[in-house]
Amino acid sequence: MNKFKVYYEDTDASGRVYHANYLRFLERGRTNIIYKSKYTHKILLNKFNIIFVVKSCSINFIKPAFFEDTIEVLTSVKEISRVKIIFFQKILKKKDILLEAEVLIIPVNNLGKISKLPEEIFLYLKNLN
Repeated sequence: MNKFKVYYEDTDASGRVYHANYLRFLERGRTNIIYKSKYTHKILLNKFNIIFVVKSCSINFIKPAFFEDTIEVLTSVKEISRVKIIFFQKILKKKDILLEAEVLIIPVNNLGKISKLPEEIFLYLKNLN
């Protein structure tokens, strides 16, 4: 669980979070899962030569968040294999679900070729749920 404050820069002229900015909150939720392990994106690149990239994203917008709201990003691994991770994510304000998303992530090397997840990363992510 990750809590974030909605800043003025996150909003549009109406004070609502601009739709594209929800992607930033979703990214922070996924990144924090990695940071809770002993890894960072720099370590993954330097030690394993992998970078996580978004292949596809499906978002269902339900309710808006507004300037100065505190929102919560919940992230779980829905499906995982050696070459893909599907995250299921929700953004909530208190108990209200604001959006739900499925994000397909693939590990690639520094040349952009799909790479297999290292065993320890695969097991860490698989055992989150």
